[in-house]
Amino acid sequence: MKRHWFTRLSGLVVAAALLGSGGSIASTAAGAAPAGASGKYVIALSNSFLGNTWRQTMVNIFEQTAKTAESQGLISGYKVENTSDNDATTQISQIKSLILEHVNALLIDAASPTALNSTIKEACQAGITVLVFDSLASAPCEYNLADNFSLYGQEEAQLVGSCMHGTGNVIVAQGVVGSAPSEEIYHQQLAELKMFPKIKIASTVVGEADNSTTEQAIASVLPSLPTVQGVITGGSSYGAVEAFLNAKRPLPCAVYDNTGLALRFWMAQHQKDGYNAYSYRTEPGQAAAAFWEALQLLQGKHFARNLTFPNIEVTPSTLTQWIKVVPSQQVCAWLWTEAQFNQEITAIAAHHLYYPPISTSTV
Repeated sequence: MKRHWFTRLSGLVVAAALLGSGGSIASTAAGAAPAGASGKYVIALSNSFLGNTWRQTMVNIFEQTAKTAESQGLISGYKVENTSDNDATTQISQIKSLILEHVNALLIDAASPTALNSTIKEACQAGITVLVFDSLASAPCEYNLADNFSLYGQEEAQLVGSCMHGTGNVIVAQGVVGSAPSEEIYHQQLAELKMFPKIKIASTVVGEADNSTTEQAIASVLPSLPTVQGVITGGSSYGAVEAFLNAKRPLPCAVYDNTGLALRFWMAQHQKDGYNAYSYRTEPGQAAAAFWEALQLLQGKHFARNLTFPNIEVTPSTLTQWIKVVPSQQVCAWLWTEAQFNQEITAIAAHHLYYPPISTSTV
């Protein structure tokens, strides 16, 4: 693989990491208070998928943020409902239950861009503030907060294509099929690959943005393929690389995910032979940013219906700092304090982005 092949992305982005157990987290309050009662709000999270470390990290960040807000008297409680398999029907049932519980605000990481819309409308009509983040829905009454998925897909494909010198075979591993972010990332990857007419897609598999799933999927097709110079995964390139190593194949060009495991592999390879790479991904800390937006909406503040927050990236110059704060089985993320969320809103209004500073410890 060509060394020092990353040139396009810019900005110092460093992060802390969190990873908690899956499943539902019990509410710390018996019920919600009327909207407008400062400090008496109950904020709930409905998460459509728990099958990868990114989503697990996202849920834990929401929980930690809600606990902090509760300890400060900003809310009276919170709830988390998870589905395990990105099933819209199950998520709709969970959201309907939360509506009946009269939560004040509902954060949703959606299983479908359309299937939840009528249920979201029900929530809005019940006086609940609805904020959808990461995997978006499309109900007119919802607020949306997400990272830049199109840019993510574009940059990953561009970087891998450049690393391959614009020629050869590539494997594409789709993320969570059916989720809005994965679909947008995947289509942008394909669009960017058209800029490299000499690169052929040798195989397309489903990796669910999960390293172990991606490793198994690529291992199942690799023996039947010719030499493959690159992998594009939308968030699970370390799993892809493991499949290549186990098959005794040369390391492919890849843009790594933001797991501590992937970063340590990158570091070990760099120490071994000077190998350099890049990590670029959407970031699960947006659950904290979404929490602060929902709370401020309840407090009467106003925001645009659609907010785009920055993707998270690791460069060779920040790799050591990341590794210090991201354990192997955890995922890089910003923790988004309320002050940092406000700084991002100010930056967006000025047509640029704010990048939170490096954290010095995990939570």
